[in-house]
Amino acid sequence: METGFTEIALKVIVILGSAKLLAVLLERIGQSPVVGELLLGMILGPYLVGWVDPKDPLLASLAEIGIIVLAFYLGLIADFDRLWQARRPAIRVAILGMFLPLALAALYAHLIGLSWGAALFLGAALTATSLVKSGHLLWETQILHTITGSIILGAALLDDLIALWMLAGFHAWLTARPFAWTEFILEGLLSLIVLGLSLAVGVRWAPRLFGIIEHLETRGMLIVASLVFCLSLATLAESLGLAVVVGAFAAGLMLEYVSQERQITRQVETLVDLFVPFYFVKAGALLDLTVLGQVSVLGHMMILLGIAIGGKLLSGLGAQRGNRLAVGVGMMPRGEVGLIFALFGLVNGILAQEWYTILVVIVLLTTIAAPIILRPLLQRSVSVGAG
Repeated sequence: METGFTEIALKVIVILGSAKLLAVLLERIGQSPVVGELLLGMILGPYLVGWVDPKDPLLASLAEIGIIVLAFYLGLIADFDRLWQARRPAIRVAILGMFLPLALAALYAHLIGLSWGAALFLGAALTATSLVKSGHLLWETQILHTITGSIILGAALLDDLIALWMLAGFHAWLTARPFAWTEFILEGLLSLIVLGLSLAVGVRWAPRLFGIIEHLETRGMLIVASLVFCLSLATLAESLGLAVVVGAFAAGLMLEYVSQERQITRQVETLVDLFVPFYFVKAGALLDLTVLGQVSVLGHMMILLGIAIGGKLLSGLGAQRGNRLAVGVGMMPRGEVGLIFALFGLVNGILAQEWYTILVVIVLLTTIAAPIILRPLLQRSVSVGAG
């Protein structure tokens, strides 16, 4: 019993402690903590040190909680008011940023031998922009509330919504092999209905429910009620045959309209810090970089990386002249949703190990490169606009 507890405690201490230390170091050079968590998983995983087993039931459970909490948080920080302010250019940018990587990557993957289902999944994994990372960068460069910032965040939010819709459709594929277009479309539409109903119900009923909860003056009541609410919708989504992240994201959207939204968001950030590292460490532990030693795999990665970067850069054409390049670069960083896709595809047998590795490396490279390019570009864009 003691040995079991000691082993579990050591893993939690090492993963959380190391992840936080790496986050501090990476944030000082303008990089995302996700990069550190992925690198930590790679180092501790079976392909290097061998101390962390990505198939360990404890790590799997903590990672599952982590991804639910992350989807909940993404829903909480989604700002539909900002999206509405810049809706027209944001919608154009989002459509271009979704269609170009999806179409080009899927076509390439199919031409080199993947089935249409796997090829479309690979392309879909490249569509989502990191809402959290883009928002943080815009805040750092003090242009969060400019038209450029509104377009980037609005388009990133739409891309995440489209990506979650596609993930729900691919979730149906697992129960309807071989790939069935009807199942893909129906489950995708069902996810959109769930998200739409969540907004409709959230605006009307969530404030009333949490108004009652506010009067229950018990320590921790707000965060416990929020987490129960999130897990309940995630469970409901799974019972409807949807991915749990759809339900968790919907819960976050609903709570955006309660008076305690800021307080809930701050408390959920603590849960994000506690549980999300396990998800990304698991994703990193599954990464086998040795496959990149194969010339063909490395070639595929370089082509898909070009598609991933070029597709988002071209999405900037949907914005007004003068800030198109800044918007395109701002749409570049992949992140949370892209990694959700990659791990989902590997665990469920949609993607082979080499394609999983390619996707994770692309997420890493775009996440690292975007802030390096984005900061001076956005600052120049603002100075030109002011001049």
